[in-house]
Amino acid sequence: MKKGQRIQIVCISLNAILLMTLCARPIHGQGSAISVRQALDLARQRAPLILSARARIEEARGRLAGAVVRFRDNPLLELDAGPRFTNQGRLVELNVGISQNFELGGRRSARIAGAEAGIAEETANSDDATRHLLRDVANAFVRCLWAQERLELLKSSEQLATDLLQTSQRRYDVGDIPILELNLAKTSAIRANSEVRNATVDLVESLGDLRVFLGMAADEPLAVQGNIREQSHYDLESLLAAAPKRADLEALAAEVHQAEADVQLGQGFERPEITIGGNYLRNERNNVVQGGVKITLPVFSKGQELQATGTARANRIRGQLEAAQRTVRTEIQTALEIQRYKVETADEMENTGLPALQENENLARRSYEEGEIGLPELLFIRREILETKLLYADSLLGAALAGVEVEFRAGVLK
Repeated sequence: MKKGQRIQIVCISLNAILLMTLCARPIHGQGSAISVRQALDLARQRAPLILSARARIEEARGRLAGAVVRFRDNPLLELDAGPRFTNQGRLVELNVGISQNFELGGRRSARIAGAEAGIAEETANSDDATRHLLRDVANAFVRCLWAQERLELLKSSEQLATDLLQTSQRRYDVGDIPILELNLAKTSAIRANSEVRNATVDLVESLGDLRVFLGMAADEPLAVQGNIREQSHYDLESLLAAAPKRADLEALAAEVHQAEADVQLGQGFERPEITIGGNYLRNERNNVVQGGVKITLPVFSKGQELQATGTARANRIRGQLEAAQRTVRTEIQTALEIQRYKVETADEMENTGLPALQENENLARRSYEEGEIGLPELLFIRREILETKLLYADSLLGAALAGVEVEFRAGVLK
């Protein structure tokens, strides 16, 4: 064997060992790994999207603070004063009045009901934003587990390719195989090394996506732990029972209550407004005290706009709510059917396809070492085995993502 060939083989082996060492270490100085539940709790506590949605609830409470005030209008104080010139001389006239307006027709109650419905709507919108973000977090977490699983498979494949290169080198040194097979072994080792590097990049990217959803800085340590093979099992009736409390449905129901409160407020304008007040008048050295009542007659403006727009809005949103309630059942059933199918696919691969893979790999390697098959046949068998394992990992990913979608559609992810 030529000296250049030996140097090349040594470099390939060293690169493989170095990469496996790097891959075995936590990426970016990660500390203790978190589970999916811990990731979801972390998102609830610090995710920017969730914090922003919660802040809108406090904005809605501001409307309630104004609605609960007993009188919508402040007392009115009027003061008129000035000289009056008469034949007897100059006199001072003074007129002081105070009045308070009273609303009738339950307008205050309607405003309070509308403000409370607004708070309920923003609370439901916040919960719905949380539901969507938690789906993103769970999906990103599952993809991290999948990337780890895939990386481990490719690292094992790389180790086998390194061992095969060493075996091929020994056989070439004694003249059992031609240079072509040795070169094939080198190519296989280089390819396995490249696949491990790409898988490492995929894991880093997946962790980066999870950091974004959690609102973490780039230098914060993050690692995940869990078993992507653990699949959840769901009961359709329990999921359907939880569906009516889904946040987006509750938000629509709150919008209906808001529109109904606007109708109630508009109906309140059909009643007159009453203003009660009193005046003190000093005229020509005479003191006069008067009380008075003003009544606004609802002849032209009777809250027609509020009643019309509120009624139309309530009817429109009721239609949306009824359609959404019908759709939710279909969404849950469809998501559950897909999840069960994907779980069955992964289970079938695990029970029927995977057990024979390791045995076939051992038999193929032994056959190559004994000269019963050539290197091209061995590489083909190994590639088929690796692709089958990667396909199994993909099926686990699909089943896990489908489980997240079931919880999202049923509204239990919150």
